[in-house]
Amino acid sequence: MDTGTTVEDLVDEFVATMHRHGMRVERAAVEEEVRERLADIAERLRVSVDVALHGYVRRDWGRTMALAVVEQIRDDRLLELT
Repeated sequence: MDTGTTVEDLVDEFVATMHRHGMRVERAAVEEEVRERLADIAERLRVSVDVALHGYVRRDWGRTMALAVVEQIRDDRLLELT
């Protein structure tokens, strides 16, 4: 299964989703985190990062992860969100 996604796509979608929810995040920090998570996934699956990215990561992962962060921020009341 080739998801056809890239690290850049995942990061772009994460940053855009956060922005839509009124939060700005540093793109470089997001990219570093995505790359670290991909490396962890690849290690656990015992495949290369490229195989993990193209074979296991869904295209909407960036948006999904951003929405989870937004939910955690709201649940923990870390920021005042409208």
